[in-house]
This record gives sequence, C-alpha cells and structure tokens, in this order.
Amino acid sequence: MIVLKYLGHATWLIQTNHCNLILDPYTDIGYEMRQDLVADVVISSHDHFDHNNFKLVNPPFQKITQIGSYHIKETKIRLIEASHGRLNDKSLGDTFLIHIEVEDVKLLHCGDLGVVPDDDLLKEIGDIDILMIPVGGYYTINAAKAKEVIELLSPKIVFPMHYKTERSKIDFIDTIEPFHALYPNMEISDSNVFLTKKDYLLTTEQRIVKLLYENPNNHTT
Repeated sequence: MIVLKYLGHATWLIQTNHCNLILDPYTDIGYEMRQDLVADVVISSHDHFDHNNFKLVNPPFQKITQIGSYHIKETKIRLIEASHGRLNDKSLGDTFLIHIEVEDVKLLHCGDLGVVPDDDLLKEIGDIDILMIPVGGYYTINAAKAKEVIELLSPKIVFPMHYKTERSKIDFIDTIEPFHALYPNMEISDSNVFLTKKDYLLTTEQRIVKLLYENPNNHTT
C-alpha cells in the first residue's frame, strides 16, 4: 500500500512498506510549519526557498538534490532535468521532475515545471501511474498547460498542486478554480490523505483529485 499525504504547496509525504519520502519541503509560506516530520529520504526539485527547506524534516535522512538515479530501500528514484520556464522574459532556470517507482507504481512529481515536455523529455519520463502537477501559473505551468501535460502522460491519478489557497503567502499564482473549470468532474476530497496500490491502478479510470492541504487539526504522521 502507498499512502500519499499532501502537506500544501508542492510538499508531499509518501509512505510505503519500505521507505518514507518527503518531496519539496516548503518554508514559512503560510502553511503550518510542522515540528514532527520524519522521513528516510527528502528530495528537492530545485533550489528555491519554497521547495528546499530541509530543516522542516527531522534528521537523519538522505538528502537528494542532484540529477541522477538512486535506489534506496526498495525505492527507485530519478531526478530528470526540465525547464522552470521564463518570467518577464528571464529564465527561471531548471527544475527536476521527481520520478519514483515503488511497489510497481510509478509516480511523477513535477516540481516547478514551466513548460510542456517535448518528445525527448516525454520519452525519458516514460509511463506514469500517479502525477503531481503544478497548476497555478506565473512561476510554473498554468491550468491549461497542466491539462496538456496530463493528456500527454495519461496517468491514472492526477493531483494538482502549487496553487493559491487562503493560507498561501505566495503571490500571483492562480487558485485551483481555473484548473477545476477544465475538469468540472474533479473530485474534491475532504482529506489530505490518499491510499492506493498497483492492483487498484490497473482497473481504475483516470481520476483528477484535489486533496486538502494539511492543517493543524489534520495531522497525518
């Protein structure tokens, strides 16, 4: 069984039978700054303050910040280089796509993806079961571009992330509404936790799921 827990912004806790991972830990951007987070592995997609706060997680853990392939506790991890895009005609640099394969399930966390992947990048990504994708625009792809990526990758489960909420202090990015308008049947969960396994993913139709971000009354570890 794989347990995905959305902590807000682009931060996720993934718990498996073998390994616990935290992806893109945020700094103080409005969400609760947890004091009890632990993991075997902590991964940052790029060196921006809202994605690389390793101090959010209690040591010890293995830190991953460089492009390459890793095999840790029955978990295969690849960091794949992609473009962060441009803002005001200036490059935002690169971001890593975080590809995780565990318990025969393939997950892709898109970090701050800023462009729709080309054919070469799509080939490098390969097949995906679960996709965590930014939809807020400005610093990343927007809702319309996220829809293009979803159609190209055809994952079974899609989780939008990196959008404006009432808690977020990250300005300029859109709320979830433009993305919701493109997917009017998007499921609105009353939890920040999602459980799945390979057998389920083999039989389900594609689902677009908005999870709650974590809050002080909804601790999950």
